[in-house]
Amino acid sequence: MVQIKSMTGFGASEIENDIWNIKTEIKSLNNKFLELNVRMPKSFKDKEIELRQHLNTRIQRGSVSMSITAERKDNSSVNDTLSINLPLAKSYYDKLNMLSSELGMDTPNLLATIIAFPDVVRYEETEVSEDDWQLIMGTVETALQRFDEFRTIEGTTISKYLVECVEKIRVHVKHVESEELQRRESIKSKLLQSLMENKDDISVDQNRFEQEVIYYLEKYDIAEEKSRLIHHLDFFIECLEKDASGKKLNFIAQEMGREINTMGSKAYYFPIQQSVVYMKEELEKIKEQLLNVL
Repeated sequence: MVQIKSMTGFGASEIENDIWNIKTEIKSLNNKFLELNVRMPKSFKDKEIELRQHLNTRIQRGSVSMSITAERKDNSSVNDTLSINLPLAKSYYDKLNMLSSELGMDTPNLLATIIAFPDVVRYEETEVSEDDWQLIMGTVETALQRFDEFRTIEGTTISKYLVECVEKIRVHVKHVESEELQRRESIKSKLLQSLMENKDDISVDQNRFEQEVIYYLEKYDIAEEKSRLIHHLDFFIECLEKDASGKKLNFIAQEMGREINTMGSKAYYFPIQQSVVYMKEELEKIKEQLLNVL
């Protein structure tokens, strides 16, 4: 049995050794396509394409965010070693003081102004090795496994809910079938009543009248719609168990909606129209849940 998966997911992994404390988190929401947002240390930016290609093979759809943080045990960031270009800063200081003297202006917050100039403060990236990257990829793999497990658990909950909604629609279809005979009699009765009310004004050919009754009964017949709807319900459950694709299930749900709508437009009988409303309600619940199925 193929288990459907939710597009909502979360997974995290953390690893620590003598040098590093590395943490990876991944979370996702529903999306028609795969949308990746990756945040990672600058020192590993040259590995981003490789990471994205790997994620593309593991995640089909969804709006996915991955965050990777890496800190050294010596309390320095993986990204940088802070350095200050002191000669350049002094040069800016002297020239700004000279300018302020010439213009007769005060120089408040001069330090903040100097630091904002280019190349005064620099972050020099710390060199990292392939072993460091493999350590990060280890946390990525573990986070992906937990992320996938989360999606599977959520998918199980959605699957049970979808089956419940389908079974409720079946109940309403059975109610429609139980009302069908009464509906046909109601149509006949209305035609006869209309005829009796106007019998003094018109002459009626009995054979033609019977033909018209048959025509209207066939015109408002919903047997085919009921039959197709039942087949769609069966096919939906079959795909849910064997070929669990959110897009495919959504296509089937659209076909179910067409049959239900046609049944409602043909019914002209309140008890059946009432069941149609309940079926539409359950179908909307199905469609809402399918938005989150992978």
